[in-house]
Parts: sequence; structure tokens; C-alpha cells
Amino acid sequence: MKPEDILQFRASEEMHDHFYSLLEKEKVGTATQQETELIDKFMSVEHIMRLAKARAKQYAHQ
Repeated sequence: MKPEDILQFRASEEMHDHFYSLLEKEKVGTATQQETELIDKFMSVEHIMRLAKARAKQYAHQ
């Protein structure tokens, strides 16, 4: 995968909407344990992607 490919990566609109609906459920206290675990997984993936994009940005500008 080229650095440019990583920098261009975006979650789908559907994934984005699902994530924010889960966050809203967590905020109001109606999220299930499974939904809370999914939020944690989303957050972990987001963190990894931010790190990957930071590294890709370094390589893309060389």
C-alpha cells in the first residue's frame, strides 16, 4: 500500500453514522455491553489509523 492510499482512506458514511449513533446511546446510558465494546474497538482502530496516517505523511513528503 502506498502512503497516498493510507492518507486517502476514510471510513464509509454508514460506518461513521453507526459509530456516532453508538456514541449517542452510550452518552444517554442505553448502550449495551456489546455496543460499548464495539465503541472501544472503533476507537482503537481510529487510533491506529491516525498513527498510520502520520507515518504515511512522513513518507509521502520525501
